[in-house]
Amino acid sequence: MRLRRLDLIRYGKFTDCTIDFGPKPEAGPDVHIVFGLNEAGKSTALSAYLDLLFGIEERSRYNFLHEYGAMRIGGVLELAGSEHTFTRTKQRSNSLLNATGQPVSEVAITAHLAGLSRDAYTTMFSLDDETLEAGGKSILESRGDLGKLQGYRI
Repeated sequence: MRLRRLDLIRYGKFTDCTIDFGPKPEAGPDVHIVFGLNEAGKSTALSAYLDLLFGIEERSRYNFLHEYGAMRIGGVLELAGSEHTFTRTKQRSNSLLNATGQPVSEVAITAHLAGLSRDAYTTMFSLDDETLEAGGKSILESRGDLGKLQGYRI
């Protein structure tokens, strides 16, 4: 799974904003680092991506500009070699919509998540200041797999 584009339609402080990560390169690395000043919206964008994948959380903290009923995010995901456009609304059922605005099964996305929950996905793939700092402390305190390598040459 690859995020091709993230649409912050009505989410947090954003209205009709898009982050386009471009097509997958034919060769070389495919890594994007999102950076910016404090309060620029980096954490909001990360939460929007997770909400696109897993659903907007029931008590979302990103409704301060747009009420729950108006919240909307979207994006283009590359799944199994093809692009799929999705939109997510804030509702209990049928919140995942296809490119034509029709509800689609959550399986359209979850089938590509290898059974990962939101928490597991966040731990594995969503690096931010807090997770990097916690990981560094864990290594220094010799916890985790990397901590066990202390004293060995790599």
